[in-house]
Amino acid sequence: MSTRAAFVKHLFQGLRWYEASEYALLMLFIVSISIQWHIALWCLILLCANTLIKIIVTRHIGNPALNRPTRVCLGLMMLFYIVYAISGTYSSQPDEALSTASMMLPLLLFPLLFILGDTRYLHPRRISALAYLLAATLTLRFIFMLIRSAFHTADSQLFTCTTSTFATLLVQAASLLTQQTPFPQLDYPIFLIPIRAVAHLFNNTPIEHIKPFQFDPLHHNYLSLYILTAISLLYTSLVHHWQSPRWHRPRWFVLVDILLLSLYILLSGSRSGIVAWVFLATACLLHLAFSKKQWRTLGIIIAATVLIIGISYWALPKPYKHITDTAKNVLRGEQGDVRQTLWQSGLSTVKERPLFGYGCDGYWDALFEQYRTHDCLHATIQQFSTHNQYLETTLSTGIVGLAVMLAMIAMPVVLALRRPHRNLPMLLFTVVYATCIFFEATFGRQMGLLFISFWYCLILLYPLSPNSHPSNT
Repeated sequence: MSTRAAFVKHLFQGLRWYEASEYALLMLFIVSISIQWHIALWCLILLCANTLIKIIVTRHIGNPALNRPTRVCLGLMMLFYIVYAISGTYSSQPDEALSTASMMLPLLLFPLLFILGDTRYLHPRRISALAYLLAATLTLRFIFMLIRSAFHTADSQLFTCTTSTFATLLVQAASLLTQQTPFPQLDYPIFLIPIRAVAHLFNNTPIEHIKPFQFDPLHHNYLSLYILTAISLLYTSLVHHWQSPRWHRPRWFVLVDILLLSLYILLSGSRSGIVAWVFLATACLLHLAFSKKQWRTLGIIIAATVLIIGISYWALPKPYKHITDTAKNVLRGEQGDVRQTLWQSGLSTVKERPLFGYGCDGYWDALFEQYRTHDCLHATIQQFSTHNQYLETTLSTGIVGLAVMLAMIAMPVVLALRRPHRNLPMLLFTVVYATCIFFEATFGRQMGLLFISFWYCLILLYPLSPNSHPSNT
């Protein structure tokens, strides 16, 4: 405990009061975004207030740590928000457009925080501590979900032993009396009769509200975004410290944590998360092969990855089956996934107004009409988005907005390729979030906006390398 206290004390040592408060808010933001995004939003508001106080106290506006390429990247994020805000002026839904523009303010506020406030106190060690805090928070969440699922299973087994026979007879008798199949919309032979039916019926819960147990209630795409970002930051730190004598033991803890977080994605049942994990793993392997020339390490990692995939497929085949079934349906020309219809409808809607789009939130009527045309009434009733941020941006702001968004994504990649040792975290983070937003309209929720805009700015300014420091040029 004393070692941890000394470590925390060392992180805050030498900081002025407004810098210490800002760093504490950054820590709280990282913890809360994975637990409750409302708290993270309040952290952003407090960070804005702290930056204003810092400017007044120091009588200085601006961040000396910024170089020109970094300013361009931050400027592109702000420009992306401005394009969205401007599109609200010609939207057919001005009230909804104003609400969406207000919700998307993190895309403007986070770049401004780093542009206006001096953050040179955030040296690489403090940034690394923030990365480890993200990984630790997600690991603790994973352990909590494991315990939660264990209690759920134990409770279900106990309930099954005592009421299985009674519940089965009760439901069968009801089906005979009504001459109907009980709960046809649910897979009741597996879990409903022995585990859920009687308990929920006694609690007067509507049958349509009964859902199977979820390992983690957090939306799987956002959860994958958080986990994969943590994995990319852990990998970067691991590579940079691998030869350090002090990391002889910690590196194995980091490797185990990466494996645990990978298992977390698998248990969440996220197909998009598994696909994004494959892209991230490929990027890491390419880095080891062509940048580090670590052929032996590369072979060990590939062998371990194959072993993990084999064991997880044997133990948890369902997520893999979802992916293979979807691929088979697509190859046969059949409906592979509901996203396929959503994307087709979105593309058809974009063709009507390709240049400037329909304006922020002004495309819904046209999109719902395409849903009906493509025989996807369920998407109309549930008011689904296209589940693709690239399409959502094009629908709102047209090709102009999409071009700004792609530039915002691509510019840090160009910088990362020019300076791979200094910008590896940004490169891997871009691989993660650029893949995740392909499967979800991530900017449509605060939990996605807050997370991406924060780590985009932080990693862009301060790459996680022990030998790198913010440039003053």
